[in-house]
Amino acid sequence: MKLLNAAFIGLILSTSLLVNTASAGLILDEDFDPITSTDWTLSNASVLGNPASEFFSLNALHFSGSGIRSASTNAFDMTTGGLLSFMLKIGGSLDTSTFEDADSGEDVLIQYATNDGAWVDLQVIDTEDSNYKDTWGMVNISITGDAMSNDTKFQFVQARHSGSNWDNWAIDNVSLSNNASADIPEPSTFAIFALGMMGLVSRRAKK
Repeated sequence: MKLLNAAFIGLILSTSLLVNTASAGLILDEDFDPITSTDWTLSNASVLGNPASEFFSLNALHFSGSGIRSASTNAFDMTTGGLLSFMLKIGGSLDTSTFEDADSGEDVLIQYATNDGAWVDLQVIDTEDSNYKDTWGMVNISITGDAMSNDTKFQFVQARHSGSNWDNWAIDNVSLSNNASADIPEPSTFAIFALGMMGLVSRRAKK
């Protein structure tokens, strides 16, 4: 009987833990192998990849050409906040012409816009940042404050550069998640059920 009681108590604790640790919801998962074109609006950006050895994992979104270089997402519900993560590489002196060395001041901007309003900087990444110059590095940006709306878009953009085929950069493995909890029963539901089962077992054991 003691063993049965212990088992049901364990059930209560484990199910409560399950609810409390409900994972965030992944709402964008893009590896560009191939690109999900309906999720993006591109300007002077194209999907490139193998056999160029400079790319992170098969294909990546590569930025070149004249004019503003950008990639913007659809709008998402970010009212609960969340996390934007991606791999980034900026051309350096050790690269081939696929990633021509980006000059200082030609930064990569990560921006957001709500309800089709003006773009606002989330993070500015210096083209001389050693975490991304000549190499791929992970960027993690928490979605907080004014970016938490039910209609939030995100943009990767380089407004200044030296012209077509100069000052290149690329992104890969873009993921966006919000903090919405999974739709599972409340802890009290499990607890009431488990306690009821304990009472039933206890009653039968006494008989």
